[in-house]
Amino acid sequence: MMKMKHGYYLVKPAAVRTQLNILIELARIDGHYDLEERELIEKIARRYYVSRQELDDIERNPEPIGDLRLLKKDQKIELLYNVIRLTKIDRRILPNEVLFSQTIASKLGFRRSAVQAMIPLVSEHPSEYINYASIRRKIAPYL
Repeated sequence: MMKMKHGYYLVKPAAVRTQLNILIELARIDGHYDLEERELIEKIARRYYVSRQELDDIERNPEPIGDLRLLKKDQKIELLYNVIRLTKIDRRILPNEVLFSQTIASKLGFRRSAVQAMIPLVSEHPSEYINYASIRRKIAPYL
């Protein structure tokens, strides 16, 4: 277990930073990083005890996407879920967002068709309950 100081982890797992980096890149893909996208990314960051300053640093210093196949199965599913959730947050899914999502799915080891299968399972409402067990069962055949 990582030690915590003032509510924040001293060491961030690389998977968290990678996820936030990918979500920020996706949010910027249409040339417009809007408030709803930012709020969802901040909510995800808070869940992992990433400070506002750390998130700002990730935004200012994007990193290349590494080998996503090294993530654990649950991390892969969660990342793909959050990628699709972010594409739906503004209630419109653009072709370049779908292509980016498919690229991430492929890098995670999923078939590209996993994106189309997962879109109806994902709510665009950030406050809605997420049933990860159900999503894992439905998306497992694509991994």
